Parts: sequence; C-alpha cells; structure tokens
Amino acid sequence: MLIDIHAHLDHERFKKDLDEVIERARQKGMYAIITSGVNHSTNLKALELSEKYDIVKASLGIYPLDALAEELKLNAYPREIEKLDVDKELEFINQNKDKIVAVGDCGLDFNFTRDYEKEQVENFKKIIYVVEKIKKPIIIHSRKAEKLAIEILETTKIKNIILHCFQGNKKLIKKAMDKGYYFSIPPIILKLQHFQMLTEIVPLNQLLTETDSPYLSPIPGERNEPANVAYTIKKIAEIKGMNKEEVEQNIFMNYKNLFE
Repeated sequence: MLIDIHAHLDHERFKKDLDEVIERARQKGMYAIITSGVNHSTNLKALELSEKYDIVKASLGIYPLDALAEELKLNAYPREIEKLDVDKELEFINQNKDKIVAVGDCGLDFNFTRDYEKEQVENFKKIIYVVEKIKKPIIIHSRKAEKLAIEILETTKIKNIILHCFQGNKKLIKKAMDKGYYFSIPPIILKLQHFQMLTEIVPLNQLLTETDSPYLSPIPGERNEPANVAYTIKKIAEIKGMNKEEVEQNIFMNYKNLFE
C-alpha cells in the first residue's frame, strides 16, 4: 500500500533502467507513483508512462521557472529550460484532465532569483484558475516562497492542496495545516530535522509520502527512487509512536481520498 505522490520518472537518470525501478517499487508493495511533469515535453512523458505502467499516474505541471523560459537566462540553473507558452500548456492540461490525477509541479520558486516575482504570481494564478475549473488536486512547489504561496492559495476554491517538500517555518506549517492542506514527506526526513518537526506537528490524516525522485535521496550519493518511500514510512511511524502498518494504511487512505 505504499504511495509516492511526487516523482520525476521522466528524468534522464531513469532512462536506462526504469523497468527495474518500477519493479523494485512493486516488490516493496507500491500501490501508486505519481510522476509529475514540469513543462510540455515532461508532461507528454508523464502521460506516456501512466499508460505504460499500471501503478504510475500522471500529474501535469508548469514549473514556475519553466514558465519564465524566455525571461530567465540563469547560468546557475541546473538544467536547460525549454520555451513554454503557459496559456497553451494550460489548454493542454485541460484537454487531458481525464487522464491525470493532479496538477503539479506548479507554484513559486525564488531560490535562484526574485526578479520575476510578479510574472511568477501571474502564472501561478492562471494555473489555479484552470485547476479550480477541472477540480483536480494541486501539488505545490514553493521553494523560498512559502509565505506568498500560502497567501495566494488562501484565496482559491481548490479543495485538495498538497504542499510538496514544504520548507516553511512552524508558523506557516500550522497555518496551512489549519486550512486543511496536505504535506508530502520525502525520504530525506531521515537526515533533515525540518521534516521530522513537520511530521511531529501535522496530523497523520494530512500527511502523504513522496520521493521527488531522482532527487532528495536518503542515502548520500545515490539516486532516489520510489521504493525509498519505505524509509519515510518507517521514520513517520517512529515519530508518531505507531507501527509501520498503521502509518502505511493511513497514508494509503489519504491518497485514496484525494486522488481516487
């Protein structure tokens, strides 16, 4: 009954052995992996993978920096950003709404620059408008922009909001928690006190598990992959003082309530 609500199975690091990665996840007891797109080509790949593997579900997204492809010329940014027409991509998402379980990655990212804050906010609001219409859960990326992201989300009619890898402070965690938002916890909880603190504060019925594969591995130097959700379950159980089976069952039900 394991759940990974946020992975990037289209990533180059899975190109040679994705079949084996999926099989390892199955062997661990994986029920569903949501692979998230960030631009048009990865959205296409997410749909393709969801058709190929029965346990893979698609989430189509517009990563905040990909939405600014024409404006951003960041030498520090770790990958090439393809040209993206936000309005056209939102229409593509709308056309494929029956093939997806969520919309995301989307949100705000001020990690590299705040020079385009206005543009990021405008794009985020466009995405929210479409999500309100198609009535899907939204998976939020909010790196170094947690406060503003929550302020914007407070104005929406979206019922199911998932904060992925949320790095906001305790006050923001409690604010989002009181709003009924969900938090997805990566395996790097083994190393990061922040996610341990978040897990302690947030009720189990508002927690989900993710990997953000191939990123955020719990094992230094290794690629992350969906099977590593098992590490997260074990750590959540330890923090909550519960057995692993209880935690797994609760998170499975959270997934079912949100995405099925």
